[in-house]
Order: sequence, then C-alpha cells, then structure tokens
Amino acid sequence: MTDWHEIDNQLTDPAWYGKGDSHRTFKLLRDEDPVHWTQDDRYGRHYWTLTRHEDIKNYLLDDQLYSNRIDTRIPRSSKRRTPEQRHQLGFDVLMTANDNPLHDLYRRPLNKHFSVPAVGRLKSQIDAVVDGIIAEACERDEVDVVDNIAEELSARVILTMLGAPPEDWDMLREATSQKMAAADPRYIIDNDHIKTYQIGAQRLYDYSQRLTQERRKDPKDDLATVIAQMQIDGDPLSPHESATYCSLMISGGLESTRNTAAVGLWAFMNNPEQRTLLLEDPSLTKSTVEEVIRWVSPGSGRLRVATRDFELHGKTIRQNDWIIAFLASANRDERVFENPEKFDIRRNPNPHLGLGEGLHMCLGRNLARLELASFFPKFLRAFPDIELTADPEWIPDANVTGFRTMPVRLNTPALV
Repeated sequence: MTDWHEIDNQLTDPAWYGKGDSHRTFKLLRDEDPVHWTQDDRYGRHYWTLTRHEDIKNYLLDDQLYSNRIDTRIPRSSKRRTPEQRHQLGFDVLMTANDNPLHDLYRRPLNKHFSVPAVGRLKSQIDAVVDGIIAEACERDEVDVVDNIAEELSARVILTMLGAPPEDWDMLREATSQKMAAADPRYIIDNDHIKTYQIGAQRLYDYSQRLTQERRKDPKDDLATVIAQMQIDGDPLSPHESATYCSLMISGGLESTRNTAAVGLWAFMNNPEQRTLLLEDPSLTKSTVEEVIRWVSPGSGRLRVATRDFELHGKTIRQNDWIIAFLASANRDERVFENPEKFDIRRNPNPHLGLGEGLHMCLGRNLARLELASFFPKFLRAFPDIELTADPEWIPDANVTGFRTMPVRLNTPALV
C-alpha cells in the first residue's frame, strides 16, 4: 500500500530533489493518483498535484481556469505574500505572477526581442562564446561543467545582451543562485532558504534598478536600454517596473540554459551512441535540443490557483485551491512518450512541455535553443573522451532540474 503521507511531505522539499530520484515517485503518481490531494504538512499547505502530460498541458494552456496570480513557481513559503511583500519582490508587476490583461501589457513589448529572427541574429556571437569556452577548457583539462562550462555559456550570452559589465558578472551569478536555488548549500544563508531567496532577489533588483536608471540617462545598444525605454500605453515604465523586468532577464537567462546544458551533457556521457549519432548527422541538432529539454525538464514544478470549482478525473477542485504541476513528470509520461526514460535524439514527435505552453511559455525559449544547438555539437566534438571524476550533485529544489556540481576530466588530446 502506498504511503501517501511520506510522498506528500516530499513533493516541495528541496532536500528530496537533491537526491535526484523524483521520477520514481512521479511515475507512481501518474499511475495511481494523477490528480492527487497532497497533504503537505512540511510545507504548511495542502494542494493538488498533477503529473500526467495531458492534464498538465491543459493546465498550462487554460489561463481562464488556472490562475497565475501568486507565482508561476512554487513559492519558497506557503504563506500568503502581503501587498507590501509582492511589491518589494516585484510580483505586483511581474508577468510571471499575473494573469491577463496585465501579463500581455508587459510581455508584448519584449516578445519581439526574443523572436526567432531577433535571436537568430546572435548566432555568430553565440558560436564565438562556445568556441571561447572550449578554448579555455582545453587549457585546464579538469573542470566543473556547471561553473566553468554551462554557467559560462549562459552568463556570457545573456549578460552581454543585457549590457552588464563583466566585472559585475560574478555577483549576478551568485545572486541568481541565491534566488533560484536558495537551498543549495553553497549559497544558503543562515540555513534559511526563504531568507536566502529574499536576499538574492533583492540584490538582483537593486542592481537592475541602478543599471536601468543609468540607461535612461545614457542609452546603449543593449537589452537594459530596451527595458529602460519600454512603454506601456504610451507611458514609460516606472523605475520599479524596469528593475523588475531587468532582474527577470538576468535570473531567467542564467538559470535554464546552464541547467539544461550541464544535465544534457551528462545524458550524452551516459549514452555515447547518441553522441555518435549527433556528430555523424548534424541534421539531428534540432531534435537533439528538443530531446535534451524533454529529458532534463529544466523547469519542473509549476503553480496555479483554481479560478472556480471544477472536476478532474473524478476529483472536485475548489475555487482558490492551489494546483502544482510537475512538468518533469509530464515529460516522462508513458501515455505520450515511447520509452520515456530513454534519451533518444531522434525522438519524433516530441511534444514535451519543458519550456511550458500557453500564456506563460518561456520568453527566452528561442535564445535557449540557439545556445544549446551551438553548444552540444561543438563541445562533444572537442572532447570525445570526457569522463566524470565524481558523481554530479543535484540542485535541491522543487522548481528546477539541474546540477550543483559536475566535475569532469576532459582528456583534451593535446594534454594527454
């Protein structure tokens, strides 16, 4: 008989995700109770858990039934954020924590800067970034893939786009980790992940406010200037709005690509035949990127709130109930994906939900895809004999899938 009490108290527990074994539980939920009333006493709130692909896709697409008014992520604390707290953290204007019409007011001006044509113009710059990272790695041989490879990729691309000076990058990377992976032992402050999140978010906000204020006075050809000069209904954004959106670009741009690149590389190392397939057939690059995103699922847990009473699989969900969906589970659903545990870069079709769907689909998805399409073929070709020197360590977090560390020996031919 399934011990639901134990499972219920794991689903938002950062430490549990640090063990890297959540998929066994997700499969159990998909098979036995796909709309599960979760009595999570550890978290301090009860909520519904969704784990099947069809249900989660509908959940992401139906913004009339499932509201984003609290946050798109599972909050660090189950307690209600006061209006003052929402303002301090930017949630009063953040598109990821609001429904329409407010969401579209803020997102539309940014969409064109992350469209396929706009991002495509960055291809040569991204290729150069990847080439530079490879050249630097060749001189070291032993590296941590997370810190020295994957995070360098995401940082050099998004922070250059933003216009943040390189001397600020280390601080921005640290603050982002405090905000987005607050339970990581490397970053947690006073053993309090809620406090750590708040400190990281405030550091990013304060920096973003300074940067956008500077760009108002001295515009440049960068994303910070775009944000500083954005208008809503013909009026410029307030300093608070500009800081909130600049901060979102930093944290979102640094996190997802880093985690996907690192865990995706691990998948290739565990499946060398897939590496051979990709290097022998570059036409598989596009499907490779989609399979890596499916298999990694960089954004795992997502939150919505029911706008009215409704029935799902015979369960009655009440208005204002919290509903948490695990995209990582949807992307391993046997009802949709044949052999879902298999990493298969030729998988077709591949209707994964790794970057979301609907209103809140990842804004930077086209940029992330371009980065990953450059990274994997180049890196795998440069280091055919890469090997782990210790097991990777998972980020302890319910919202993201990624590694804290992934130490490797590159076995660079020139150094062997």
